[in-house]
Amino acid sequence: MESQVTKYKILIVDDIPENIELAANILSTKNYNITFATSGAAALRKVASIDFDMILLDVMMPEMDGFEVITHLKSNPATRNIPVIFLTAKAEAENIVKGFELGAVDYVTKPFNAEVLLARVNTHIGIKASLDEKAEIESRLNEISDGRQTGNGTKEGVVNELEEKKKKLDEVTLFYDLRSQLDKLIVEKNPMARMEIKRVKEMISNMFIDKSNREFHRKLKQQYPKLTFDDLRLCSYLKQRFLNVEIAEFLETSPEAIYTRKSRLRQKLNLTKDQDISEFLINFNF
Repeated sequence: MESQVTKYKILIVDDIPENIELAANILSTKNYNITFATSGAAALRKVASIDFDMILLDVMMPEMDGFEVITHLKSNPATRNIPVIFLTAKAEAENIVKGFELGAVDYVTKPFNAEVLLARVNTHIGIKASLDEKAEIESRLNEISDGRQTGNGTKEGVVNELEEKKKKLDEVTLFYDLRSQLDKLIVEKNPMARMEIKRVKEMISNMFIDKSNREFHRKLKQQYPKLTFDDLRLCSYLKQRFLNVEIAEFLETSPEAIYTRKSRLRQKLNLTKDQDISEFLINFNF
């Protein structure tokens, strides 16, 4: 996957330098290219000159707050597709809902939890990479249709290969879009509604895991025969960069149990403690 060869560019916007430093230190473990701004106006100037892959945007800033910044970003065709994750010290529902309404893809509360911040960023970087790849495939298909490009091999063979790739990307992007919409609904609804929405979210996730990972499971099991069915399902969730708390919810266990299961899985996959399981699974060649 692209994450091994592409150094994604992330802009951190916060008026408190200590918050920027903390977030940058966490993200630097994944070799992201980090830029920062300490005001909304400075952030917009940087965005005008650098093609960022993601923006981490503080909500409460003087002069121009995060809501005003994202409004500017979404009104500009050149920047409207940059995923924005809000950073907020307040987990108040009205701020979260407003952020979603203005186009944010997610939010992280301060003080930062390293695992949560990395998981949120990795997930949405992966989604953007999938969307970019999908757009590139659609462009190539249009060129072939117009007779401007054939690529390697026969025209029919190239088209079939591209259509198959696009179909898989459609499934991935649809899955993430559904989960994102459900996450937004959870914020807005009462406890009973949130419980039902989480149940639907779990059902969608399980359907996606089962449908999209059969061949992945088969090859993984072939190379690592000690893996059990539960190990393989855990691998699928980790491959999609789910948070430990989400996996625990789906598998009806505790986040602490997921930590233990990940430790055992790491041993079965012959990984060192410094190797990221999700990165390994995403780039597993089969």
